[in-house]
Amino acid sequence: MRAAVLYGKEDVRIEEVPMPQINSDQMLVRVKACGVCPSDIRVYMGESVWVELPSIGISGHEISGVVEVVGENVHDIKVGDRVAGTLGRPCGMCKYCITGRDNLCSNLNRYKVKYWGYSEYVAAYPEKMMKFNGDISFEEAAFTEPLAACVNGIRRMGIKPGDYVGIIGVGQMGLMLTQLARLLGAEVIAFDLLDERLKMAEKLGADHVVNVAEADPIREALSVSGGEGLNHVIVAIGGREPIELGLKMLGKAGTLNIFASTHPQAEIHLDPNIVHYRELVITGSFSGTRNDLRTAIRLIERRRIDVKSLITHRLPLEKVVEGFKIHIERRGLKVVIMP
Repeated sequence: MRAAVLYGKEDVRIEEVPMPQINSDQMLVRVKACGVCPSDIRVYMGESVWVELPSIGISGHEISGVVEVVGENVHDIKVGDRVAGTLGRPCGMCKYCITGRDNLCSNLNRYKVKYWGYSEYVAAYPEKMMKFNGDISFEEAAFTEPLAACVNGIRRMGIKPGDYVGIIGVGQMGLMLTQLARLLGAEVIAFDLLDERLKMAEKLGADHVVNVAEADPIREALSVSGGEGLNHVIVAIGGREPIELGLKMLGKAGTLNIFASTHPQAEIHLDPNIVHYRELVITGSFSGTRNDLRTAIRLIERRRIDVKSLITHRLPLEKVVEGFKIHIERRGLKVVIMP
């Protein structure tokens, strides 16, 4: 089979490699679509190498496809099923798994994955792959994993109808977060530097958009919220400045979610008295649980979240590096590779 193989920093080659062998708990999936994630870019650029080199399929993990073979211990999924999700497997035994937070599994075998998603086939576990119907495309279904991360992030915020929610950074993740917040009845303010992304945020339901290069975002947040400040802010772009900006936008009893990771690592300047006197909550969210994956695919199937509008590029496996460069240069929103 063909796969994109990463040998080192910016060294990707399309090669013929052996088919993955599945164990009794796995299934062989013919990959139909794999979304490009910012973490893939960091792996490609050598900034965050959490895969073993050479890496077959690079680090692709936002996948959808068709089940070709099932192991003898796989019972709820059969050959021919359309599935979407991610790779790796939580242990099911640690304190995080048994309390429903398997995204934080202490023994996640993510790093033991041998075949990643920029390949024609992968070995996957049914725990992290959800069946979906034929009413949605494979490209749409490939959003299951990133949307699950957004579901997790929103769930941690405690958003209520009528709340004011700020989304800082409306790339692919921020745009899904915008839609989720709107589903909960919030009034959403989107902040970004790119007008085309702010226009998409408006299309997908943002009540207000602010180009932070042209307007004072704190003043705009106060204006929208009647001078009280925002109830919630989700920082969907990495960096010290966006996090500190989000804290300044919050009203009393507000919640800040550091949704995006920051690379390289940075420290934020924080006056603890602001947190103390205003009773602020600062939290984070990472990836999504198995239940979040199930919620995500249902939202996509029911067309409650528009992911199709986020797809700006569909490319064959041979152009995976071109897809990475499109993402790096911010020339689109979502790049989907079709192996």
